[in-house]
Amino acid sequence: MADDLIDIFDEDMNLLGTALKSQAHREGLWHKTFHCWLAQKAPDGRVMLWLQLRDNTKDIFPNKLDISAAGHIKAGEEVKDAYREIEEELGIKLNKDDIVKLFTDKEIYQEGSINNREFQMVYMAVVSGSPYKANLQPKEVAGLYSVDIDEFADLLDGKLESIEAKGVIRNPDSSYTMEFCSITKDDVAPHSRDYYNKALNMIKRFVKNSNEE
Repeated sequence: MADDLIDIFDEDMNLLGTALKSQAHREGLWHKTFHCWLAQKAPDGRVMLWLQLRDNTKDIFPNKLDISAAGHIKAGEEVKDAYREIEEELGIKLNKDDIVKLFTDKEIYQEGSINNREFQMVYMAVVSGSPYKANLQPKEVAGLYSVDIDEFADLLDGKLESIEAKGVIRNPDSSYTMEFCSITKDDVAPHSRDYYNKALNMIKRFVKNSNEE
C-alpha cells in the first residue's frame, strides 16, 4: 500500500495542510477519498452493481465486498482526477467525463490502530462488458462481482439472508477463476445504511434513465 501524501482538513472541510496517509489513519485526521460505483443495465432491464472484494491484507475492511473502485485523493489533486483508481484497481479504462458525482458523505471508522475520518466523494459510472474482463490489482483487489442492485438493497435491509453474485477471483499466481457464489450481509463492508441508501437509489435511477446497455 503506497503511503501517499494527502491533504488534511478540519471537520468542516477547511484545508489544514498535508500528511502521509498512514499518519492520517493513525491520528484520525480528516481527509478526502474517492468512491466510484460501477453499474450497468442488463438485457432484461435489471440494474447490476459491481462489487470489489478487498484483499485480505487491507487495513480497512479486509476481505469484504465494497465499492467498485476507491482510493485516496493525493495532495493537491482534484477530486475527479482520482478516477485513475478505476484503471489502477480494475484495469478498466474510463474517461474522466464518464464518471458522475452523486454526493459527499462523512465516515468515521475505528478499529485497533486505525482511526479513520473521511470525506467520501461518491461517484458512479455506467459500464459495459463484464467483471470477467477485469485486470485486478495485486494486494489491493481480490475479486470483482456483479449483483442485482435491488437484491443487494434487500440484503442490506435484512429482507434477504443471501443473494447470488457472479464474477472473478484473483489467484495467488495472478490467474483468474470465474465464480458463482452466495453472499450475506456479513460479507459486505459496513458503511452506514444511509450511505448505502443514497448510493443505491441514485445509481439505480441514473442507470434506468441511461441509454447504455
